[in-house]
Amino acid sequence: MTVRSFNRILVPYFLFIYALFVLTEILFTLRINSWSAGVILILVPSLFFYPFLQILPAVGVSQLTAFFTRKWNKIGTWITGVLTVFVVYMIHLFLLLDAGLYFRYGYHVNPHIINIFTTPGGIEGMGMRPREMIWLAAGIAALGIVHAGIFLLFVKVGRLQFREVSLWKAPAVITCMAGVAFLMTHITCTYSHYVMDPAPLQAADCIPFYINGTAGTLYKKLGFKRPVREAVVVKFSSKSHLDSYPAASIRRNKNNAKYNVLWIVCESWAAKLFSPEIMPNATAFAKKGIFFKNHYSGGNVTRQGVFSMFYALPGNYWHAFLAARRRPVFMDWLVEDGYSFECLTSSKFTYPEFDQTVFFSVPKKDMTSDSEGLSFERDQRNVKRLLKSLEEEAASGKPFFNFMFFESCHHPYSFPEEAMLYRDYIEPFNAVNATAALGPAIFRRAANAAHHLDMRLGEVFNFLEKKNLLKNTIVILAGDHGEEYFEKGRLGHSSAFNNEQTRTPLVIYYPGVQPRVYDKMSSHLDIVPMIAGFFGVENKPEDYSCGINLLAADSPERKYALIANWDEVFFAGKKYKSYILMDVDDIARQIITDADDKELDDTALFYKEYGAELIRVQRDLTRFTAPFQKKKSGGRKFPVIPAVITGIIVLIAGSIFFKRRRKVVENN
Repeated sequence: MTVRSFNRILVPYFLFIYALFVLTEILFTLRINSWSAGVILILVPSLFFYPFLQILPAVGVSQLTAFFTRKWNKIGTWITGVLTVFVVYMIHLFLLLDAGLYFRYGYHVNPHIINIFTTPGGIEGMGMRPREMIWLAAGIAALGIVHAGIFLLFVKVGRLQFREVSLWKAPAVITCMAGVAFLMTHITCTYSHYVMDPAPLQAADCIPFYINGTAGTLYKKLGFKRPVREAVVVKFSSKSHLDSYPAASIRRNKNNAKYNVLWIVCESWAAKLFSPEIMPNATAFAKKGIFFKNHYSGGNVTRQGVFSMFYALPGNYWHAFLAARRRPVFMDWLVEDGYSFECLTSSKFTYPEFDQTVFFSVPKKDMTSDSEGLSFERDQRNVKRLLKSLEEEAASGKPFFNFMFFESCHHPYSFPEEAMLYRDYIEPFNAVNATAALGPAIFRRAANAAHHLDMRLGEVFNFLEKKNLLKNTIVILAGDHGEEYFEKGRLGHSSAFNNEQTRTPLVIYYPGVQPRVYDKMSSHLDIVPMIAGFFGVENKPEDYSCGINLLAADSPERKYALIANWDEVFFAGKKYKSYILMDVDDIARQIITDADDKELDDTALFYKEYGAELIRVQRDLTRFTAPFQKKKSGGRKFPVIPAVITGIIVLIAGSIFFKRRRKVVENN
């Protein structure tokens, strides 16, 4: 079969795949709630242009393979067909997985997602059960079979193949449509940036690999007026290195008493789970210490949540500390004072990479990861290990640091029969097809899991009292972050910085504590500064953290909390909330919410209230790091991506035209 005759199959096949990709692209728009004129003008053309862009790699592979195997006759034809179908299948698989990711979490495949699959323990940390993994694998295999069947259908059914004269027409029409669509969506995008209309720009984020752009100078020359908006852009980069941590030498009184430390972290411990009905043991223990009622995590994911509580720094510092393999100063104090360590997790210390950050100095023999079986089974085994360790360490007379990471409250919220507090919970539970209507039933399932967690915590608290360990032990009880059960449209965490995903309980107990409820704002960043005095630290918190010692008599009130994920930082004030702007172009996208996460129209409210605080944020986000030096490049930025895309479209259109023209000349 010649290249030309094979194209009689490939052209209609690619047209079908293009239509299939258009339908797939529509899946990404299902979460768009408001369809204004700007949103329509930016999304509808995108539905025609981006499938065209996504199919180009497969077209290129098919044509190159057909050219290089043109002398191999039938074998070459089948090699071309197999490679073409494989590339199309991989692109479509990626789009479908990305659509599922976006539908549930509100973001696309990004460095954080890649990190999950490339870091040991990442996949286990997702909490997917074997049944879900089997269904996912079956779906991936079924998609491959479907794509193979589609291609064979075009090979075997002659009616689906194009006549020679039609080979150039359909690609030419699609190429022209894609070119016009690109211009429409790109013009809408640049204009929305210029007039600072966030709705179309937010909507465009649903399209994978959407090409943003600005053209402020052009619109200004054309006479368009740009609205005036107050904004503060905070310049910091995740691509920085550790520079001055701590900012000053730590001064410590080494004659202070050596208190034991029991640090308990509960995965996905939503604030609403902390109630006497669901968690009687935890709430009873909170009455013996200080319960922080209005507490925010430093992240909406485990990585930044745990990092912020141990380092007392915003989560944007994670990358620099991981690269430097630098443990927190809090762990320095314990090592200097000769503490023994026992660290347990019902997940893995390799994901997130706490073995290379928080616990970098802890010997491997003192770190136990139990990731086999259901989450509640792991917690049960680890509590037995914890109690055994506490008993041995108490007998040794040496100060100890024990860390326990519970997994019971993490998806899929598993629990044993004896922990069933609510019977009308969802079962079976599959997060992939869960909807908002199932939110209450999902919460009741999570509440049962939290009740099991409370049973295990009760064992620990009873043991501490029985062995009289509370007389010289500091106990930290916190969640790594919150969890949402569709209260605001999402399930789980990491998809938003709303109260549900960022608020979590915090209880601090120490010998001699005056039990009370602290109802003002607090943050994970405040934990270490609040207990630093027990380790003889004389420095101010500013020397090693961005936290506040809220227990000090002269402590200022916290006005805001900084919450981070992989590459974003969120400002949660007592009145207003917003993402921290990291680039001038982000101003057009900015959305302000009130304390209850309701969107507000007037962004000036945010800056009027927190203008001075944002200056401090700029300093706090960069105080302990320095950016890598970049080579200076003068001149105006050239719009490379739009130029390349335009060039590709022109080349394809020109190629089609000249092929058709040459054929006409030959026939004459």
